[in-house]
Amino acid sequence: MTVEKKVFVSPQDITAVKFACAKCHSAVILPIEKIPDGDIGILIARTCPHCRTVSGFNAGMKSLENLIAFNLLLAQLVESLQGGNLELSFEVDCPEEFA
Repeated sequence: MTVEKKVFVSPQDITAVKFACAKCHSAVILPIEKIPDGDIGILIARTCPHCRTVSGFNAGMKSLENLIAFNLLLAQLVESLQGGNLELSFEVDCPEEFA
């Protein structure tokens, strides 16, 4: 017999976004409700203040524009789903120790 566990996260479960340096792993955690208030592009494009590694995302890059747009839409997702007859969730990998 095969048993498979799937984990789904609804937009209401997402409380913050974490931006971490891939080199030193220092991170900034931004609450979802604060995303529209700040300049998310600066946070994504900045050089790591701890190890001085560049993020690789620069002004004018389509990938930077996409990341900014995604985060802004994510911040509005719960509100956008209100009043509709649709439930949305995201499947995420579940580490073996939680299965």
